[in-house]
Amino acid sequence: MKIGEAQKAYRQQLSLLRGEKRDFVKQREENRKKMEEARKKSEEQGVTFELSEAYLQREKELQEKIDELSGQIDKNEKTLDELIEQEVGIFNSVVAEQQGDAWKEYGEEMAKCLEIARRISRGDRVPAQDEKKLMDFNMDIYKMAKEMAAMNTEGEHKEWDSLWGEEEEKEYEDPFEASQNAETNVGMPEGMETAETEIPSE
Repeated sequence: MKIGEAQKAYRQQLSLLRGEKRDFVKQREENRKKMEEARKKSEEQGVTFELSEAYLQREKELQEKIDELSGQIDKNEKTLDELIEQEVGIFNSVVAEQQGDAWKEYGEEMAKCLEIARRISRGDRVPAQDEKKLMDFNMDIYKMAKEMAAMNTEGEHKEWDSLWGEEEEKEYEDPFEASQNAETNVGMPEGMETAETEIPSE
């Protein structure tokens, strides 16, 4: 199951469980209200009030159900927290990898530009696109290399091929999509169908 799907399933299940718990808490309050009304009524009539077995049994049943639902809610909340941690971990690793690639590319670009500057300063000829790359990278270094080239007019000068070949634009996956679509070993929440069912979109 994908992390995004699992999170959705657990959020839906939590919503149902919390709704059920609210209903049982409401029923318990109504039961207690009825007990209090019966106690007041018996006091008004001058009769000693004894809690009826039905009220006590109902109170016990409702409290057990509330406790059971509270346990299920806690369990599902912990699982949802784990899923969020997994998602954040994957998101961060994808971002870190992309940042690492960006720094690597920047380092390679810098090395090429410095090599172009060295070639120009010796009076060698480099392709126009390489000169433009150096200008875009650092205009001051470009100007300095050109000034040195003007002083290096004597001797043999080499003609260089471009340091850049066909440049492919690297495509990166969206970190959010990657973290949502990553597989998790977390199964469906208890009470939901275990069969591979399509979770309806919100």
